[in-house]
Amino acid sequence: MQPLVLLLTHAADHSTVDWVADALARRGALPLRVDTDRFPLDWQLGLRQERGEDTGFLRLHGRTYALEAVQAVWLRQWQPAALDDAVDARFRAQCVQECRHVLRALWDRLEGACWVNDLPQLERAGAKLRQLRLARAAGLRVPDTLCSNDPDEVRAFHARQARGVVMKMQTVLSPGMGGGAGNLYTTVIEAADLQDDPGLVLCPPLFQERIPKAEELRVIAVDGQLFCAAIRPRASSGRVDDWRPQSGLAWQPAQLPESVARCFRVLMRSLGLRYGAADFIHTPDDDWVFLEVNACGEWGMLQRDLGLPIADALAKALLTDSPLSSAAQSA
Repeated sequence: MQPLVLLLTHAADHSTVDWVADALARRGALPLRVDTDRFPLDWQLGLRQERGEDTGFLRLHGRTYALEAVQAVWLRQWQPAALDDAVDARFRAQCVQECRHVLRALWDRLEGACWVNDLPQLERAGAKLRQLRLARAAGLRVPDTLCSNDPDEVRAFHARQARGVVMKMQTVLSPGMGGGAGNLYTTVIEAADLQDDPGLVLCPPLFQERIPKAEELRVIAVDGQLFCAAIRPRASSGRVDDWRPQSGLAWQPAQLPESVARCFRVLMRSLGLRYGAADFIHTPDDDWVFLEVNACGEWGMLQRDLGLPIADALAKALLTDSPLSSAAQSA
């Protein structure tokens, strides 16, 4: 019987899902794409606890799949329900919340499957300040960072940073690398920007020392295997200190020094992540600075531009017992 593998994503997702599906099919598995934002309008599920039995099903594309057949889950993205205008605006928020609870119950029902990554670890790993603390403990260099809604503390932090300060959000406002409406990129902050006390009080982002850049790296980790690429952003003439809005940049093959790679693998184990997309800065002084790791981060551009076999690595991970679980059992 073919292993059934769920690919949890959203309707606007792109070719990376197809690449992983193809890699799974080549290995004899049955991949099933599930667009989380299309629930409950376009697919149905049932979760039964009846007569001492715990069963369930998914029904989409005209077929029904027993939850007992699901052997692996790739949690690529999880987006809220996109309810149309048929739902009264007075009840839409409650309906979205109810759908979220139902999907969470589905994920709990599938906890015995092989996950990349499992939901509890993904949620814990999303805490940026915790990431930085664990990264420092793993031996990685991280930027000086402040998160505070005390305007005086923010201004004092800015004054202590001789190379300047950038601001970034802790949460993602839109999926994907291209951003979208309301997306906020990493931005250089001047002292004059810190005079709005009410603004600083109401929305405390992350403030970090500005790190000089020779190049920026995207490092994809899949069960300890690392795929690296570098990009050399142009010097910004504005306030945005982020390569993502810049067009015409080309990814180049790259590699982390083994000492840095070893520390990064320690961090991934500390976070309990089998997959992660990390950002590093390589400085002109040949230093390596860890910025963050996204448990659902993008990698398609690295496979597309450089041919890195990331989809194959993910397919292999989905059909392999978690090394984290194996390590825990042997401990």
